[in-house]
Amino acid sequence: MLIEFDAGQDGATILARLATVLDPELDQSIVELGFVQEVRVHNKHAKVALQLPTSWCAMNFAFLMAADVRKVLLATDGIEQVSVCLGDHCAADEIEGAVNQGKSFADAFSGEGAGSLADLRATFLRKGFLARQERLLQQLLDTGWRSEGIVRLCVHEGTRIATVEVVERYLERREELGLDCSPSAPLIVDESGAVIAADRLQAYYQQVRTVRVALEANGAFCRAMLAKRIASGPPDTTRSKGDANVQA
Repeated sequence: MLIEFDAGQDGATILARLATVLDPELDQSIVELGFVQEVRVHNKHAKVALQLPTSWCAMNFAFLMAADVRKVLLATDGIEQVSVCLGDHCAADEIEGAVNQGKSFADAFSGEGAGSLADLRATFLRKGFLARQERLLQQLLDTGWRSEGIVRLCVHEGTRIATVEVVERYLERREELGLDCSPSAPLIVDESGAVIAADRLQAYYQQVRTVRVALEANGAFCRAMLAKRIASGPPDTTRSKGDANVQA
Protein backbone atom coordinates (compact mmCIF):
# COMPACT_ATOMS: atom_id res chain seq x y z
CA MET A 1 0.00 0.00 0.00
CA LEU A 2 1.34 3.43 -0.98
CA ILE A 3 0.75 6.02 1.75
CA GLU A 4 1.41 9.76 1.61
CA PHE A 5 0.28 12.32 4.19
CA ASP A 6 0.94 16.00 4.70
CA ALA A 7 3.12 16.86 7.68
CA GLY A 8 1.00 17.01 10.81
CA GLN A 9 -1.73 14.79 9.37
CA ASP A 10 -2.79 11.93 11.66
CA GLY A 11 -2.13 9.05 9.30
CA ALA A 12 -2.82 6.39 11.91
CA THR A 13 -6.35 7.71 12.42
CA ILE A 14 -7.01 7.82 8.70
CA LEU A 15 -5.87 4.22 8.22
CA ALA A 16 -7.93 3.14 11.23
CA ARG A 17 -11.01 4.77 9.71
CA LEU A 18 -10.42 3.01 6.40
CA ALA A 19 -10.10 -0.29 8.26
CA THR A 20 -13.72 0.11 9.43
CA VAL A 21 -14.96 -0.05 5.84
CA LEU A 22 -16.10 -3.59 5.10
CA ASP A 23 -16.64 -5.58 1.98
CA PRO A 24 -20.43 -5.85 2.34
CA GLU A 25 -20.55 -9.45 1.16
CA LEU A 26 -17.61 -10.75 3.20
CA ASP A 27 -17.98 -8.73 6.42
CA GLN A 28 -14.22 -8.11 6.37
CA SER A 29 -12.20 -4.91 6.30
CA ILE A 30 -11.14 -3.69 2.86
CA VAL A 31 -7.71 -2.97 4.38
CA GLU A 32 -7.40 -6.51 5.70
CA LEU A 33 -8.52 -7.90 2.34
CA GLY A 34 -5.88 -5.85 0.52
CA PHE A 35 -8.29 -3.77 -1.55
CA VAL A 36 -6.72 -0.44 -0.53
CA GLN A 37 -3.75 0.22 -2.82
CA GLU A 38 -3.01 3.92 -2.26
CA VAL A 39 -3.88 6.57 0.30
CA ARG A 40 -2.75 10.15 -0.32
CA VAL A 41 -3.79 13.15 1.75
CA HIS A 42 -2.66 16.62 0.66
CA ASN A 43 -4.25 20.00 1.37
CA LYS A 44 -7.19 18.38 3.17
CA HIS A 45 -7.97 16.28 0.09
CA ALA A 46 -7.85 12.50 0.54
CA LYS A 47 -7.37 10.32 -2.53
CA VAL A 48 -7.89 6.58 -2.13
CA ALA A 49 -7.22 4.00 -4.83
CA LEU A 50 -9.00 0.67 -4.51
CA GLN A 51 -8.29 -2.48 -6.46
CA LEU A 52 -10.98 -5.15 -6.29
CA PRO A 53 -10.35 -8.85 -6.99
CA THR A 54 -11.63 -8.55 -10.56
CA SER A 55 -12.54 -5.71 -12.89
CA TRP A 56 -16.11 -7.03 -13.04
CA CYS A 57 -16.87 -7.23 -9.31
CA ALA A 58 -20.57 -6.47 -8.76
CA MET A 59 -21.28 -2.79 -9.31
CA ASN A 60 -23.46 -2.45 -6.22
CA PHE A 61 -20.80 -3.98 -3.95
CA ALA A 62 -18.13 -1.71 -5.45
CA PHE A 63 -20.37 1.32 -4.99
CA LEU A 64 -21.05 0.52 -1.33
CA MET A 65 -17.34 0.23 -0.54
CA ALA A 66 -16.42 3.41 -2.39
CA ALA A 67 -19.27 5.35 -0.74
CA ASP A 68 -18.29 4.08 2.70
CA VAL A 69 -14.66 5.13 2.13
CA ARG A 70 -15.82 8.64 1.33
CA LYS A 71 -18.17 8.73 4.31
CA VAL A 72 -15.63 7.66 6.96
CA LEU A 73 -12.91 9.95 5.65
CA LEU A 74 -15.14 13.02 5.46
CA ALA A 75 -15.86 12.41 9.16
CA THR A 76 -12.10 12.61 9.89
CA ASP A 77 -10.56 15.82 11.20
CA GLY A 78 -8.44 17.61 8.62
CA ILE A 79 -10.16 16.11 5.56
CA GLU A 80 -12.63 18.19 3.56
CA GLN A 81 -12.65 16.42 0.20
CA VAL A 82 -12.41 12.75 -0.76
CA SER A 83 -11.80 11.18 -4.16
CA VAL A 84 -12.11 7.42 -4.56
CA CYS A 85 -10.59 5.69 -7.58
CA LEU A 86 -11.63 2.19 -8.68
CA GLY A 87 -8.95 1.78 -11.33
CA ASP A 88 -10.01 -0.50 -14.17
CA HIS A 89 -13.31 -1.63 -12.65
CA CYS A 90 -15.85 -2.00 -15.43
CA ALA A 91 -18.12 0.68 -13.92
CA ALA A 92 -15.37 2.90 -12.49
CA ASP A 93 -16.47 6.03 -14.38
CA GLU A 94 -20.09 5.80 -13.23
CA ILE A 95 -19.30 4.87 -9.63
CA GLU A 96 -16.53 7.41 -9.16
CA GLY A 97 -18.61 10.14 -10.79
CA ALA A 98 -21.48 9.57 -8.36
CA VAL A 99 -19.59 8.70 -5.16
CA ASN A 100 -17.11 11.57 -5.38
CA GLN A 101 -20.00 14.02 -5.69
CA GLY A 102 -22.01 12.44 -2.88
CA LYS A 103 -24.66 11.05 -5.21
CA SER A 104 -26.55 7.77 -4.96
CA PHE A 105 -26.30 4.44 -6.75
CA ALA A 106 -29.52 5.30 -8.61
CA ASP A 107 -27.87 8.51 -9.81
CA ALA A 108 -24.87 6.54 -11.07
CA PHE A 109 -26.99 4.13 -13.10
CA SER A 110 -30.16 6.13 -13.72
CA GLY A 111 -30.75 4.65 -17.15
CA GLU A 112 -30.55 1.04 -15.95
CA GLY A 113 -33.39 0.95 -13.42
CA ALA A 114 -31.05 0.91 -10.42
CA GLY A 115 -32.65 1.70 -7.09
CA SER A 116 -31.59 2.16 -3.50
CA LEU A 117 -29.01 -0.18 -2.00
CA ALA A 118 -30.60 0.00 1.47
CA ASP A 119 -32.15 -3.47 1.24
CA LEU A 120 -28.91 -5.00 -0.01
CA ARG A 121 -26.94 -3.38 2.80
CA ALA A 122 -29.48 -4.67 5.34
CA THR A 123 -29.16 -8.20 3.93
CA PHE A 124 -25.42 -8.22 4.42
CA LEU A 125 -25.69 -6.67 7.87
CA ARG A 126 -27.85 -9.64 8.84
CA LYS A 127 -25.39 -12.12 7.32
CA GLY A 128 -22.55 -10.45 9.19
CA PHE A 129 -24.55 -10.64 12.42
CA LEU A 130 -25.06 -14.39 11.99
CA ALA A 131 -21.40 -15.02 11.13
CA ARG A 132 -20.18 -13.03 14.13
CA GLN A 133 -22.68 -14.76 16.38
CA GLU A 134 -21.49 -18.17 15.16
CA ARG A 135 -17.93 -17.37 16.26
CA LEU A 136 -19.24 -16.49 19.72
CA LEU A 137 -21.35 -19.63 19.93
CA GLN A 138 -18.40 -21.73 18.79
CA GLN A 139 -16.25 -20.36 21.61
CA LEU A 140 -18.94 -21.07 24.18
CA LEU A 141 -19.51 -24.62 22.94
CA ASP A 142 -15.78 -25.32 22.70
CA THR A 143 -15.27 -24.27 26.33
CA GLY A 144 -17.97 -26.63 27.59
CA TRP A 145 -21.07 -24.48 27.73
CA ARG A 146 -24.29 -26.41 27.19
CA SER A 147 -27.39 -25.13 25.41
CA GLU A 148 -29.36 -24.69 28.64
CA GLY A 149 -26.70 -22.38 30.06
CA ILE A 150 -26.05 -20.44 26.85
CA VAL A 151 -29.67 -19.36 26.40
CA ARG A 152 -29.71 -17.95 29.95
CA LEU A 153 -26.64 -15.74 29.45
CA CYS A 154 -27.05 -11.94 29.40
CA VAL A 155 -25.10 -9.37 27.38
CA HIS A 156 -23.12 -8.17 30.40
CA GLU A 157 -21.73 -11.69 30.90
CA GLY A 158 -20.40 -11.97 27.36
CA THR A 159 -16.89 -10.55 27.77
CA ARG A 160 -16.34 -12.57 30.95
CA ILE A 161 -16.82 -15.89 29.22
CA ALA A 162 -15.61 -15.31 25.64
CA THR A 163 -12.93 -13.36 23.77
CA VAL A 164 -13.53 -9.62 24.09
CA GLU A 165 -12.97 -8.94 20.38
CA VAL A 166 -15.46 -11.64 19.33
CA VAL A 167 -18.13 -10.35 21.72
CA GLU A 168 -17.61 -6.70 20.81
CA ARG A 169 -17.80 -7.36 17.05
CA TYR A 170 -20.99 -9.36 17.56
CA LEU A 171 -22.60 -6.65 19.71
CA GLU A 172 -21.50 -3.93 17.28
CA ARG A 173 -23.37 -5.59 14.43
CA ARG A 174 -26.29 -6.43 16.72
CA GLU A 175 -26.63 -2.75 17.61
CA GLU A 176 -26.49 -1.78 13.91
CA LEU A 177 -29.52 -4.01 13.37
CA GLY A 178 -31.37 -2.15 16.12
CA LEU A 179 -31.45 -5.13 18.48
CA ASP A 180 -31.39 -4.74 22.27
CA CYS A 181 -27.81 -4.60 23.55
CA SER A 182 -28.57 -3.54 27.12
CA PRO A 183 -26.62 -5.42 29.84
CA SER A 184 -29.63 -7.47 30.94
CA ALA A 185 -30.69 -8.49 27.41
CA PRO A 186 -30.20 -12.13 26.37
CA LEU A 187 -26.75 -12.65 24.83
CA ILE A 188 -27.93 -14.97 22.07
CA VAL A 189 -30.95 -13.96 20.01
CA ASP A 190 -31.92 -14.49 16.40
CA GLU A 191 -31.80 -11.71 13.79
CA SER A 192 -35.27 -10.50 14.81
CA GLY A 193 -34.21 -10.26 18.46
CA ALA A 194 -36.15 -13.32 19.62
CA VAL A 195 -34.70 -15.61 22.26
CA ILE A 196 -33.71 -19.08 21.03
CA ALA A 197 -35.00 -22.04 23.02
CA ALA A 198 -32.43 -24.44 24.42
CA ASP A 199 -33.79 -27.39 22.42
CA ARG A 200 -33.36 -25.37 19.19
CA LEU A 201 -29.91 -23.98 19.85
CA GLN A 202 -27.86 -26.78 18.25
CA ALA A 203 -29.90 -26.66 15.03
CA TYR A 204 -29.65 -22.86 15.04
CA TYR A 205 -25.89 -23.09 15.52
CA GLN A 206 -25.54 -25.35 12.48
CA GLN A 207 -27.57 -22.87 10.46
CA VAL A 208 -25.40 -19.86 11.36
CA ARG A 209 -22.25 -21.95 10.94
CA THR A 210 -23.18 -22.42 7.28
CA VAL A 211 -23.35 -18.63 6.86
CA ARG A 212 -19.96 -18.09 8.51
CA VAL A 213 -18.22 -20.82 6.49
CA ALA A 214 -19.62 -19.39 3.25
CA LEU A 215 -18.38 -15.88 4.09
CA GLU A 216 -14.91 -17.15 4.94
CA ALA A 217 -14.73 -19.23 1.76
CA ASN A 218 -15.71 -16.21 -0.32
CA GLY A 219 -13.11 -14.13 1.47
CA ALA A 220 -10.37 -16.64 0.76
CA PHE A 221 -11.40 -16.74 -2.90
CA CYS A 222 -11.30 -12.94 -3.17
CA ARG A 223 -7.84 -12.80 -1.60
CA ALA A 224 -6.57 -15.42 -4.02
CA MET A 225 -8.05 -13.60 -7.02
CA LEU A 226 -6.58 -10.28 -5.92
CA ALA A 227 -3.14 -11.78 -5.24
CA LYS A 228 -3.13 -13.39 -8.68
CA ARG A 229 -4.24 -10.14 -10.26
CA ILE A 230 -1.52 -8.08 -8.58
CA ALA A 231 1.16 -10.67 -9.38
CA SER A 232 0.21 -10.69 -13.08
CA GLY A 233 0.91 -6.97 -13.42
CA PRO A 234 -1.37 -4.29 -14.92
CA PRO A 235 -4.82 -5.82 -15.48
CA ASP A 236 -6.58 -6.02 -18.82
CA THR A 237 -8.80 -2.97 -19.24
CA THR A 238 -10.44 -3.99 -22.53
CA ARG A 239 -13.45 -5.73 -20.96
CA SER A 240 -16.74 -4.12 -21.99
CA LYS A 241 -18.62 -2.24 -19.30
CA GLY A 242 -21.79 -3.86 -20.51
CA ASP A 243 -20.61 -7.19 -19.07
CA ALA A 244 -21.14 -6.07 -15.47
CA ASN A 245 -24.36 -6.98 -13.72
CA VAL A 246 -26.02 -5.33 -10.74
CA GLN A 247 -26.53 -8.01 -8.12
CA ALA A 248 -29.19 -7.80 -5.46
